[in-house]
Amino acid sequence: MRFRAVAALFLLHAVSSCKTDARPATIQRRPGEIEFTATVHASAFAHDFFMPAYHAVVGTGGRMRHAALLQADVADRDVLEALESVGAKPGDNLPMSAWDDRRDPRSRAPDLAVAGTPIEALLRLPGRQDPVPLARVLEDSGGRGLDLRFGGNAANIPRWRSGCIVCLYSCPGGKVGNARYTVRDYVNDAARFRVRDGILPPDGSRVGVVLRPTR
Repeated sequence: MRFRAVAALFLLHAVSSCKTDARPATIQRRPGEIEFTATVHASAFAHDFFMPAYHAVVGTGGRMRHAALLQADVADRDVLEALESVGAKPGDNLPMSAWDDRRDPRSRAPDLAVAGTPIEALLRLPGRQDPVPLARVLEDSGGRGLDLRFGGNAANIPRWRSGCIVCLYSCPGGKVGNARYTVRDYVNDAARFRVRDGILPPDGSRVGVVLRPTR
């Protein structure tokens, strides 16, 4: 009887803790932009064994969440739909072969650049009054920088399942991708991104991610 009472108290504490720690997965929609929360994981982004420095923002349920610079509290499909609701138009121009053929010199698919409405990505960081552009957080060894586009790629979600919201390359898995670098560029080491010192808060810190269509 005493064991059952202790077990019941433990279960009640666990349920209460879950309720206290639960974070609502919501996206704020304002005229011309959306915003959601995320957690910083710069170390995982830099040191992932298979795909380092590739995924800027990955959503809940995404299989590449462990390698993301920012782990979002919302799913990639929800972000896609939210961007469409504020007027962004997806390019939907990247087939899965853009990744699958990445080592095939005869295929042109890995050389495709993501299309779609230009997107400005900003971060709300603790202790800073104004949002910080994602580009300021990153150093780019290739020097081309970021030209983020709303790729969309909704049709690729069931196969890719990466959960990628913002990719630093023109990847068929990203909802927003970087038109300055293709998948072929990534394979050929044309550029590698790294996190600048002194801008992002420590790993585990909470930040806001703002995505703003610019035309």
